[in-house]
Amino acid sequence: MPDPVIALHDVTLSLRGNAGPVEILHGISMEVARGETLGLIGPSGSGKSSLLMVMGGLESATTGRVSVLGQEFTGMDEDRMARFRRDHMGVVFQSFNLIPTMTALENVATPLELAGHKDAFARAEAELERVNLGHRAGHYPSQMSGGEQ
Repeated sequence: MPDPVIALHDVTLSLRGNAGPVEILHGISMEVARGETLGLIGPSGSGKSSLLMVMGGLESATTGRVSVLGQEFTGMDEDRMARFRRDHMGVVFQSFNLIPTMTALENVATPLELAGHKDAFARAEAELERVNLGHRAGHYPSQMSGGEQ
């Protein structure tokens, strides 16, 4: 695969539990190509959200390597990671992180505006259309189902 957009190599994630460390991710290696669509399927508690958090630089892998757009996340400090996410990634959280007084379109466009994109709303509209939510652009989170949020 030529230059993957996302690459994980032998990634583990352990979190501290009451009875000691709990290994959430176990030696994950994968690559995602530009334009590739990826679905994460598994039962509750299987690590899907944790994997997304690691891939998005919102959680640090315990071991292994994570890179996005060729940028290695290992050892990157929080400020640099925040700038990288702002400049190169779009993270849209499910309901609890949506701003309730903003429409779906505004929630998606806000990080693009903060990153200085003059076409933030056009890009946000295109992304909502891409995931079949264009018809919800003017709706507030409370007017959308959990899955739509």
